Amino acid sequence: MKKVFSGEVYEVLPISGGIIFSYCKDVIEENTLVSYKMITFDNGRFTDIAKNIYLLTKFGNNYKAVAAVCGNYITAKSIVLPGGKVFLLSEDGEAMLLGADAVPVWTGELKYRGGVATDIALYKNALWASFADCNVLLRYNLTSMREELRIGGNKSPFDKPSGLFIDGDTVMVSNAGSSKLIEVNLNTYSVFEYEEFSEPVRQYVRVGENRFAVLDSGLYLI
Repeated sequence: MKKVFSGEVYEVLPISGGIIFSYCKDVIEENTLVSYKMITFDNGRFTDIAKNIYLLTKFGNNYKAVAAVCGNYITAKSIVLPGGKVFLLSEDGEAMLLGADAVPVWTGELKYRGGVATDIALYKNALWASFADCNVLLRYNLTSMREELRIGGNKSPFDKPSGLFIDGDTVMVSNAGSSKLIEVNLNTYSVFEYEEFSEPVRQYVRVGENRFAVLDSGLYLI
């Protein structure tokens, strides 16, 4: 495992042939300065990028309107759906589905037993959400937004699941509590311990053969 960036990384976004990530550049009088970088795999080059490129990648073509609706665009989780729709999750559990014009067509909340969703992912037109405080994953029907399935609970394989990444027919769950990456097969719902780290793992992404993990100390190439 190789550290490729030191410091606080907020979110990694996969792109064709690379990744984009947001990070804390500086804190000045309690104000956080956020910046953005891109890593291109063919040459391994780091490039500073503008906020608009980050927002375009995260929210789609109508990114300016979506960013205005979501509030804190750094902490918000998003899924760009077919037809330009965007599903948004804020850090307080409030959620909304936006049409292509960024007008909400559904609003609600993703909460379970007092805990709020920490991340979201899309698999076969179903929405998956992780709940770090409850150690569960929930599957929702994206049309009705009704809960359909729960994995975890009192005897849970998860420990503060903070990040979700769909990889084929599996979801890779980043567990901040156990510092482990857990693989869940979304067809059989079997659960495997995939990888363990020396510190809490916040996010995992894979682009081609390149796998990355966000730990408290920075961004790592696995």
